[in-house]
Amino acid sequence: MEMGWGAWRGRAAGGRTITAVLMAVSVAVCRVAQADGAAGGPVASDVSADQLPAQVKQIFRTRCYECHGTAHAEAGVNVLDPSTYVASDGYVVAGDVDASYLFDTLTTDDEHARMPRSPLPPLPSDDIETIRRWIAAGAAEFPQDIVTEPQPDATVIGHEYVLQKIVEFVRGLPREQRRFYRFFSSNHLLTAGATRQDLMLQRQALAKAVNHLSWSADIVVPVAIDEPLGSVFAIDVRRLGWLATPWRVVHDGQPDRPASFTLFDQLLIEYPYGLILRDSDAWQELEEIYLRPAQLARPIPFLRVDWLVSTATRFPLYEDMLQLPESLPELERELGVHFATNAEAELVHRAGVTVSGVSQNNRVVERHPARFGAYWKSFDFETSRGRQNMFVDPVNFHFAGGEMIWNLPNGLQGYLITDAQGRRINEAPTSIVTDKFASDKVVRNGLACMRCHDRGMKRFVDNIRPAFEGLPDASRADQRAVLSLYVARSQMDDHLRKDEDRFLNALRTALGQPQGQEPLIPVSRRFLDAPITLSQAAGELGLSDRGVLADVFRLPEFTQLGLAGLTTGGVVRRDTWEDYFDRVVRRLGLGQPLVPIDGLIRSDHLGESPSGLTLKTNRSDNTFAPGDEMVVTVANTSHHDWFVELVGTDVRGAKTVLTPVVRVGAGQSYRFPEQASLRIQPQLGTEFLTIFADRTAFSPGTLLRGHRVADRFVHGYASSKDNSPNRITSATAGKLPTRKTTIAIQTR
Repeated sequence: MEMGWGAWRGRAAGGRTITAVLMAVSVAVCRVAQADGAAGGPVASDVSADQLPAQVKQIFRTRCYECHGTAHAEAGVNVLDPSTYVASDGYVVAGDVDASYLFDTLTTDDEHARMPRSPLPPLPSDDIETIRRWIAAGAAEFPQDIVTEPQPDATVIGHEYVLQKIVEFVRGLPREQRRFYRFFSSNHLLTAGATRQDLMLQRQALAKAVNHLSWSADIVVPVAIDEPLGSVFAIDVRRLGWLATPWRVVHDGQPDRPASFTLFDQLLIEYPYGLILRDSDAWQELEEIYLRPAQLARPIPFLRVDWLVSTATRFPLYEDMLQLPESLPELERELGVHFATNAEAELVHRAGVTVSGVSQNNRVVERHPARFGAYWKSFDFETSRGRQNMFVDPVNFHFAGGEMIWNLPNGLQGYLITDAQGRRINEAPTSIVTDKFASDKVVRNGLACMRCHDRGMKRFVDNIRPAFEGLPDASRADQRAVLSLYVARSQMDDHLRKDEDRFLNALRTALGQPQGQEPLIPVSRRFLDAPITLSQAAGELGLSDRGVLADVFRLPEFTQLGLAGLTTGGVVRRDTWEDYFDRVVRRLGLGQPLVPIDGLIRSDHLGESPSGLTLKTNRSDNTFAPGDEMVVTVANTSHHDWFVELVGTDVRGAKTVLTPVVRVGAGQSYRFPEQASLRIQPQLGTEFLTIFADRTAFSPGTLLRGHRVADRFVHGYASSKDNSPNRITSATAGKLPTRKTTIAIQTR
């Protein structure tokens, strides 16, 4: 039997379930444990009391409003209007969590009683703690949403509004300066409703993220071009170094002439929400005065702020935007860090921590002076026993990997995760370190580090020096060497204070004020982890009213995409939404979507309908041993001809164009290689085969290779000998391949 809001109203005061009480206790214990951690980010308890109402309103808006909102106020509750449920006998009793039935519904493990109702996912513990604090603090009224009623001559929501603001800004720029600007928007949030604080967090997250992705010496502040609303931003990306062109066109297997493909262009190649709006007057003008002069790899006039801060800060974009080296020795050379020289001068300072908010075991941290300030290196362990017990030999220990943190020229920080051999890795094993802000707890280089190190370096207390200061001379480790490396607490605290001040001063410049609530955490978690409601879907499609979608998503062509649940208070996950975004756009007639067919993040794109194409090898599980023979087959079981292109990616990420664009007739197969077979080389690991396909012939892709950036295979890009690019425009966007399929090849 399903138990909803109405069933809870009849509960006696103080009648909380034992499960709810235990859940509340566990949440509180979790908060205390995280607050004690040496390397955690801001949690719910770090949000100031005056920010709680806005935080809770955002949680309710994204997780509860579809069933308990203006249109569907089940049990008479509109979650965005506390007056409908905050009362002495209401679902929320201000100041009394134990008497607030709403809290029971959030914390119970009874799926028939829990809110949100199953099969919707429960709220994360951080969100529950935020709601608990709001109730305990008196359940204050929520801040008002930004007024978005249409103005006399225009609305302030939707793609047309954003495009018009960009047009107005570009018109005011000197012609020669226009091509250097890029634009970012959080306007889509307004369809579901947003407070001033919501938009301010987006603005601050943008400023913080872009400056973490730059080797430039100066902090760059995004400019809001639609004040006082503040939902569209402009940045001169020259100042970030994002117009650098580190790639060269590969010809006959070797990098040949320079490519004009920029660091910013790779963001466009990965962006899943690009639209061409040919029917828009603003679009047509923007194409003439901005898109063509800017020579963008894709005609995308703006990126969403939440996508940028959640995606460009993670692999593979984070490493490529900063052109990070593949190994620790390379990084240290670039930063001017020399261990032997620093050790001789007693400039290497260490601390050993037994309890850390990130590491599962002991952690040793080490500081060096570096070219732009400080360089910190952590040593993490798989266990705290045996040779990996840092107390056995604090000078020459055996570690499993580590995190590197250094000051960027602008005062913020860069990050690198490595294994025990100093090789760059993109994510760390959860058996060694965890990210409490990630739904799967995996520490991924970039965003995980930024969210954790919200104020720069985390404070810690050394446990090694106190343990060795009173030991006799016959101790197992050389006491003098230990005490020389593991400096007094006052000296380490001085390092931490100076490095924190450097970071916070830079951050204050970026944000225009001291950081209050850390902005990357709520913005990225909302984008990456929170399911998408109907109102959010409408905003992401550029619509100003969710009502347009409610009936449309019940039609057969949308129920086949698994979107019908959105019309009855259901949700979809971000990856599902992105898979079908282009099809939704086409079927609603909202424009021409620009699918990220050449992106590295998405390995597959299935197109509008079943293709009848199959990519396979001569092994059913695609697993081979060195010396085996491999044959690749593309089978076409459809009644149409297909044109396909085959690309291989080796274990190091290097790409090879295996075939030109070839026709595979209806009912026929294409074999690669056409004669003989491929012999598997003695290189263990995972490689990939990718086919690009379309029903009509398309221009082949161009292979780009560069220094400290991933190989890119880009369609619609051809750099001539005079380096003038032939980029995709609104007129040629339809000539990209429409399907992409990738299979993994294992060599064991």
